[in-house]
Amino acid sequence: MRSKLAMLILAAAAVLSPAALRAQGLVAIQNYSADFRTEEPLAFSMSANTGYDMLKYKAPSAQYGNIESAYGQIGGATSYTHADRTTPYSFSLEGSVLEYVKGVPTYGSTFYNARATFNFEHQFSERLKMSNNFYLTYGTNPNTAFGYGATSALWNGQFLYGYNNFNVSYAWSPRFSTTTSYTIDGIEYQNSAVALSQNRYSHLFAQQFAYKVSKQTSLTVEYRYRLTEYTKSAFQNYHSNFALVGVDHAWSENMSGSARVGAEFYQNAKVSKTRPYAEAAVNYAVARQTQLRWFAMLGFNGAVYSGYTSSYGVNTGVQLNHQVTKRFSVNGGVSYAHSLLSGGPIADQTQDAVFINAGIGYQLLDNLNLNANYSFSTQLSNNPLVEFNRNRVSVGATATF
Repeated sequence: MRSKLAMLILAAAAVLSPAALRAQGLVAIQNYSADFRTEEPLAFSMSANTGYDMLKYKAPSAQYGNIESAYGQIGGATSYTHADRTTPYSFSLEGSVLEYVKGVPTYGSTFYNARATFNFEHQFSERLKMSNNFYLTYGTNPNTAFGYGATSALWNGQFLYGYNNFNVSYAWSPRFSTTTSYTIDGIEYQNSAVALSQNRYSHLFAQQFAYKVSKQTSLTVEYRYRLTEYTKSAFQNYHSNFALVGVDHAWSENMSGSARVGAEFYQNAKVSKTRPYAEAAVNYAVARQTQLRWFAMLGFNGAVYSGYTSSYGVNTGVQLNHQVTKRFSVNGGVSYAHSLLSGGPIADQTQDAVFINAGIGYQLLDNLNLNANYSFSTQLSNNPLVEFNRNRVSVGATATF
């Protein structure tokens, strides 16, 4: 089925001229644009790092095995930004090979990671603008914050995840504008047992109406429709209607935020539910010195395990990157995900996952950066089989040319 998902994503990319990532598909706030303010020349980099990964489950399980192994990773990347006033675009490509010395139970020793992004927008006139955000990754999870709307906190081996959003905005007057958008995203796991309940793709259609009350603030009304289909467990298919109101506000040229609140009307073959829905995002950037991103979402999500009919919860995360001096930089982040799985043959299941990461970088030479990183993740649940603690450390270097 991976080929089917890849064809969907690539078809969307070809038709819609894809673009960038926004909270990796989890938050669907409209009228988002990539950062095209600075022209970035074509750059290439090579990286290598080594470290130790220790993941321990709190209860023995035939499906999930502990990880206690050193590892090494090598990779390369390229990126480019063209800051044209009418048609700006940017892209990035990266890939790496990850080798565990002692291997990972069930999944082997060698893993591959790849990621591609493409950001594009076009200003037809002062009133009409089109933009598109594209993100595609093949890798193992979780190696970053729980930003994917489609992944769980468990180590589930290699997966392919894709996301593409296309939107068109039109200003009918200096104050009133509309945004129409279409998003496709999906995930497929390589492991057949995981794929049985997790492989899926979604279509999201949205219509937004915005009224600008000031230069900094706009009020919005929005309708969305989401259709999610599971490729191997059709009984989990569901669709949702959303009725939302919200606000977009720019505190300055460097800081902006958006929020949406309302109701989600969720329905599948077995249940029909209405629950509160909310999402928010804040972006803060000062040149290339400081970047802070925060997102939050409350609603139904696709991470439904076999036998359950719905998963409702909250996901939130914040990530900070700061250039302390010309040579020294720091980064860190915290993410939290809570889910309630219900409608299964056994008692409802709760899951609370936390991911913390921190790192430092030092520019030893103009084209050589040294780095050290640490991450901690944990999951608590009334199902002891999915509870775990994970610590991961690494040191490495990146050469840019």
